[in-house]
Amino acid sequence: MLRKTAVLFCFLFLFAKSVFSQETILTEKINSTKIQAQEFLGFDNQQNFYTTKDNVLFKNNTQNHFEYKNVSLGKITQVDFQNPLQIVVFYNDFNTTILLDNQLNETKKINFNHLSEPVNIGAIALSSQNKLWFFDTISSKIGLYDLTKDTFYWISTSLENPIKYYHSNYTNFYWLDTKNKLYSISIYGTIKALTELPNFDNIQLINDEIAIYSYENQLYYYKIKTNTNLKIKIAENFATNFFFADGILAIFTQNEITNYKIILP
Repeated sequence: MLRKTAVLFCFLFLFAKSVFSQETILTEKINSTKIQAQEFLGFDNQQNFYTTKDNVLFKNNTQNHFEYKNVSLGKITQVDFQNPLQIVVFYNDFNTTILLDNQLNETKKINFNHLSEPVNIGAIALSSQNKLWFFDTISSKIGLYDLTKDTFYWISTSLENPIKYYHSNYTNFYWLDTKNKLYSISIYGTIKALTELPNFDNIQLINDEIAIYSYENQLYYYKIKTNTNLKIKIAENFATNFFFADGILAIFTQNEITNYKIILP
């Protein structure tokens, strides 16, 4: 009887250890960089990092420093740098998007108030085939804007709920609505309902499988397809400004970027 009890205890101990070890993702600190910024936006695929301060957009690497400022358009609302050669900057106050080259020179300006059909931008990002994804808060539809022809067309009907957060790549646009339901739409207009995410304070959708989010001063690594939620353990005091790419988690606190390597279980 004692032997059976001991075996059962060992089994339960090992099982519990396995379960709890999967609940936390460990990190390894790589380095820290001092910066002067109000907001850290993230890194592009060429290891340039983007920040804003006093409504100026900055792009930096170890050798170069570029900046873009447009006082007449007010506060920078959103920056899409998935393509470092064609950066998309959106100014909500004037419903205007600016395109920048790799040195932050202005290459195109789009005032959506001047289109033939009224459009009020609630989300905008770079798509494929020289187009922009956009969400119109007036019609609650998603469309594509052709940068070559300066025309647009709708690819969705009206969404049931407003967009709370969005992310894109060249072929798909992802969004979370106000009920935390995650959807995707292709450039051909095919919509998929993916999952419902937990509550969050800030979030970054990595792809259709992974999201990283913060909630009540804790970071989480969320596996979308299995609805698995893992805590991320970091040594520093956590701030809500973070960015994840290529296995590296960057945390911005007190004018410093600290980079961590994510150690997956």
